[in-house]
This record gives sequence, structure tokens and C-alpha cells, in this order.
Amino acid sequence: MTEDDPTKPPPPLGTLSIEITAKDANSRTAVIDRLPSGSEVFVADLPDQPPQVVVDAAADLRAAGFEPVPHLVARNIPGLDAFDAVLEDLGRKAQIRSAFVTGGDRAEPAGPFASALDLVETGILQRHGLTRLAFACYPEGHPRIPVSDLEEALRRKLEAASAAGFDTLLISQFAFDVAPVIALALRLRTLGLTSPLRVGIAGPADRRTLANFAGHLGAGPSAALLDHPEEDPKGFTTDRFAVALAEARGRIPTLGLEGVHLFPFGRTEASVDWLRGRR
Repeated sequence: MTEDDPTKPPPPLGTLSIEITAKDANSRTAVIDRLPSGSEVFVADLPDQPPQVVVDAAADLRAAGFEPVPHLVARNIPGLDAFDAVLEDLGRKAQIRSAFVTGGDRAEPAGPFASALDLVETGILQRHGLTRLAFACYPEGHPRIPVSDLEEALRRKLEAASAAGFDTLLISQFAFDVAPVIALALRLRTLGLTSPLRVGIAGPADRRTLANFAGHLGAGPSAALLDHPEEDPKGFTTDRFAVALAEARGRIPTLGLEGVHLFPFGRTEASVDWLRGRR
């Protein structure tokens, strides 16, 4: 059902995935207990935590019948040997097929890698059974990187991944309005970037939490929608965003909107329940 018409079934959103942090055992339990097996669960890596934390979380998800997608964060990796070792462990213990490859936000890299492209160009990813790489994109830009630089970096990453034989997927940063998402998708297709786009959505957290994350992560103008209460049709809600996105997906199939990727922002159980309802 939809938020505005509880008798009307929701339009299809496509593939659904969710993101949890590697060290959050409670979130992992909520996912395992409440989502259907086979669901894709992205496992975020945080700075200054042992890589084994990501490996163990991914292994637990695989053992429970889920499809773990670990984050490989360039600026968190101290060197080539460490990169090779963590991929060896992820392959052996979690049988990973996909990874989300990103540069990371820490100011000083822990080793020689500063960007997702640096990791792709090592050639190490090809040796560990991966078939797909996911990369980030930004509907409202990045607080520290010009749009032209973002587009060029994305083009180079996708070209390098395709040349290495990987399928590719784009995961967008969350926004609170579908308009910048549609604009991003149109721009990507104009640039000839045809990888499917899975749209980041903020899960059903309270507005103060969403506003805090929006400020911390540099969300764009759409964060102003959080100033409107949920009862206001102009305000953001996860349901309202999802319905508008699904309608755009059906109306303009050339956008290549493959599905949605949910960011729980500390309320994993509520986000899992929302995903269950959308299925």
C-alpha cells in the first residue's frame, strides 16, 4: 500500500538492498531475522577498525543465506598485501561476488590508495572471484569535489572496471527529493554511462536524525524538505520518496533505475520492516 492511499498497492521499485555497518551486530541480527534470504546487504567499513570486522560480518550474512556486499575503502587500506589478504578472507569465508569500491572520507590515506580507481588498477580484485563492482554517485554533488571531477572520476572507474571484466552498478548518495536523482540519471546517460543505478533512500528514521546525517554527509538542497512535517505533502518521508521514484522509473525506463538502496541511519529494524512491506 502507499502512504497516501492505503488501498493501492505500491508501484514496483526493482531490486532492494540495505546497508549496515560491519560492527553493528544488532543490525546484522535484524537483517538476518527479518529479511528474506538472498537479499543483498552492503557492509560498510569504518576508519580505524580491523578489517576482520568486515570479514566476520560478511561471513555471518553468507552463512545465513544472504548476499554480502562489503565496502572496500581505499583510504582505509594500508597496502597491497593487506588488500590482497582481506579479499582472500572475504572470498574464503563469505564467498563474495560483489563489492562496493570507494575512496573514503578520511583526510590522510592509511596507505598508497586514495581512490576507488587506485584499487581497481591494482589488478588484485580480478584474482578473488568477484564479478561486479559498485561505485558511488551523487545526485546533489559532493561537498568537497567539483561535479566535473566527480563525473570524470566515475567515467574512469567504470571504464577500468569494464576493461577488467566486471559488471558495474551505481549506488547514489541519499537525497530527500527525486528531482535531483532523475537529473543525475539523465546526465549519466547523456555522458554515455549506462551502468544500472540503484537509488539511495533514507530509511524511516526521525527527522532530527536525518537532519544530523544530512549535515554531516553534506546533503544538498533537498535537505530543506526535512523542515516540513511528515504530514505536509511537501515534506520528506521514505514512502513518499519511494512512490515518486517508482513512478519515475515506470515513466522513463531509459533512466536505468534498477532499484533502491536503503540507509537505515541507526534504525535498522524500522528499515527492515519497511523493506518487507515493499516486497
